[in-house]
Amino acid sequence: MRLRTAGIGVIVVVAAALLAVTDYWFKERTQQIAQEPQDVQEPQVPTPATGTGMLRTGSGATSPIPRVVKKGASLKKYTGPVIENVLATLQLIPVETSEASLLQLIAPEGLSVRTNVLLLNNDRAALFSWTESDDVKTLFSALKQALQEQFSPKVQDLIDETRTQENGPPVDILSFFDPAISAEKVVFLRVRTRLYELHFAKEKEGMMNRLIAELSR
Repeated sequence: MRLRTAGIGVIVVVAAALLAVTDYWFKERTQQIAQEPQDVQEPQVPTPATGTGMLRTGSGATSPIPRVVKKGASLKKYTGPVIENVLATLQLIPVETSEASLLQLIAPEGLSVRTNVLLLNNDRAALFSWTESDDVKTLFSALKQALQEQFSPKVQDLIDETRTQENGPPVDILSFFDPAISAEKVVFLRVRTRLYELHFAKEKEGMMNRLIAELSR
């Protein structure tokens, strides 16, 4: 009976010691954790990128990332060189005229057609007419069909072709000389969304070829 009582006493003493050690370790560990710096991971904010893409939202849905456009940049589609600058570079002076171009006669109502006489050293260099339209290819086809019906047996130097350029757009050109239509050589030039018309004398052909090259850029 005394042995059993002594054994129970030993167990009680050991259990109390274990509880004291556990309580001491737990308090020390809690203080250490409180003193240690905590690494807090900040939420990641998506960085806007140039171009378009999809941004995933918190709900799982996606939304487009807006495209970043540099300040001062223009998204306007390039349609061709500035006509006034081209003429000034070649020292050609445009003046108003009542002379009608073939383009004016064939253009549909509402389409703006600009027509001038070009002067070089106070001498007539050419009749110059042009228009711009997203449907310019259809207009050019209608113009060619109308001219084919008007050509006389005296038509000369007829050219109807598409020219490709290494560093420029394709160019549709129609040129001819027909005294029944005009006393001068006639050239039509379709570049991008523009259609040009030129009437000029043979001695002005060199200058007009320079103008055609500039308009074809």
